[in-house]
Amino acid sequence: MRSRALLRLVVIAGLLLPSLVVAQPSQRSVLVLDQSSAFLPFNAAVANAIRTTVNADGRWRISFYSEFLDANRFFGPDYENNFVQFLKEKYRDRPIDVVVVFGVSALDFMVRRRDEIWPSVPIVFAAIDEATIASLTVPKNVTGATMQLTLQDMVRVARMVVPDLKAVAMVGDPLERQTFYRHFKDEMPAVTAQYKIINLMDLPLGELKTRLGSLPDTAAVIYTGIYYTTEGVSYVPAELTSQIAEWANRPVVINVSSYLNKGAVGGYIVQANPIGQQAGRLALRILGGENASDLPVVKVPSQLIFEWPALQRWKISEAVLPPGSEIQFRAPNVWEQYRPHILAILAALILQGAMITWLFYERWRRLAAEAQSMQQMHEMARMNRFATAGELSASLAHEIRQPLAAISASGTAGLSWLKRPVPNLDEVCEALETVVKESHRADDVIKGVRAMFKQESTARTKVNLNQIAQQVVALLDGPLHSNNIALEMNLTDEISPLVMADPIQLQQVILNLLMNAVEAMSNTGHETRILRLQTEADHSARMALVRVTDSGPRVDPRVVERMFQPFFTTKSSGMGMGLSICKTIIEAHGGQLTASANNPHGMEFQIILPLHQRGPNEQA
Repeated sequence: MRSRALLRLVVIAGLLLPSLVVAQPSQRSVLVLDQSSAFLPFNAAVANAIRTTVNADGRWRISFYSEFLDANRFFGPDYENNFVQFLKEKYRDRPIDVVVVFGVSALDFMVRRRDEIWPSVPIVFAAIDEATIASLTVPKNVTGATMQLTLQDMVRVARMVVPDLKAVAMVGDPLERQTFYRHFKDEMPAVTAQYKIINLMDLPLGELKTRLGSLPDTAAVIYTGIYYTTEGVSYVPAELTSQIAEWANRPVVINVSSYLNKGAVGGYIVQANPIGQQAGRLALRILGGENASDLPVVKVPSQLIFEWPALQRWKISEAVLPPGSEIQFRAPNVWEQYRPHILAILAALILQGAMITWLFYERWRRLAAEAQSMQQMHEMARMNRFATAGELSASLAHEIRQPLAAISASGTAGLSWLKRPVPNLDEVCEALETVVKESHRADDVIKGVRAMFKQESTARTKVNLNQIAQQVVALLDGPLHSNNIALEMNLTDEISPLVMADPIQLQQVILNLLMNAVEAMSNTGHETRILRLQTEADHSARMALVRVTDSGPRVDPRVVERMFQPFFTTKSSGMGMGLSICKTIIEAHGGQLTASANNPHGMEFQIILPLHQRGPNEQA
């Protein structure tokens, strides 16, 4: 039994082992051979795009290697043989699955020397122009991605930015020494047939600067790249672009993405990422088992790109550029640069404007409401005066009856003295003087009552509180006698207190308080009914005081708290507006009206008003 179980385990392990081995990711290796030197921005961007594209697949663990042929500065059989030996020794124990060559010099080198280093290794080329590939017979097990890079394209761009183009200034290393632009020699005859060629290649930088600053107005500059000058100094071509653009007095045309944003006008730009991505995809297919010879060559077009600052410098309108042209490094206008801030400011201004408009509207509404409230207060005060007039009708009749009776008696006596056989003229004169005096007294009573109860209020003037108190008391003689109420007046002995007030409204307030006190005491059973009216002047506090105190029934403190509220009343026939109107009138004069319950009986009201300050020339 044990032997059978062991046999089964062996069989199962044998079945699972291949799948486990297959599931394990295998290792692959890719070598990128660059025809130029290290640290060139464009070449490094292409290599990075290749690496990123291949690693994104995730099927294998990829080992990347990079080598630099440096064919722009080093050449010859000895150099090439030494480089081959270097690669053979370096990668003796490192098998390479795919070689990605960058540039036509690297492709030529690998095709010729592949069998010595990595026999039959698949080759993927990148960054080789279409014309060069078309002129070659692509060997077996080789494929790749071409780029759009022609002299005719650069001349076409020069004609866009210089409409009257007649000369083309060529700046860079000699074409026969250049790796990317070597094929421009084949296009040169066609360009020479149309335009004058100003050869500024292979010049010392000092002389180049002078020549670039004296180009004719009908010329444009075509910059290919300076790797190595006659002075024996090596350069990174992209880093010299800024100098070339600054020295040149005419627009500079370029065609490599690493030359952008350095002052040149632009052109048909070869971009690193699309080339690297296409080469990486081809390498992945080869690593996946496809034959390189079966994979078609991929064409990567160049995008027409222009630099906004250079267009502005040379006053080149966007209208002359072909449709679909891309303009980079455009300085954003104020709206583009600060759009969120502008929108926020506009929103704040709109909000503030709305709030200010709303505040003005609310202020207008408040003023209108105040005006309407004041008008209503005046109307209610007038109605209150009419109501008070009804209550004072008996007193008014008494006040007017006295002068009328005196007039009648004096007139009768005067007639009697005149009808005597010998008229007593002295007595007649005295009787007539009494008639005139009493008629004036009746007229004063009528005028006072009319003034108190007319609709319009008088303007605020200096008012003597003692006189106001005495005028009001004169109207209450009848109600005081009929209700058996003793009046105690304690008017200040000092110079009569003066306040700035509307005398009619002030009379109404004092009259209302006195009438309320009379009515409160008329309903009580107490035999002692005393009404006190007092005036005071506090010059230190600059305040004048009128105090009205009665001996009526005890008032609930809760009633005291509410008695100044509109429409609150304890009278069965009251409107509840008298004290509210009185309080409004006093507060409109800058004063206060307060009420407090006396112990054990009655109420005390206090009117506090600002005391009028006499001027230096005003007599007491």
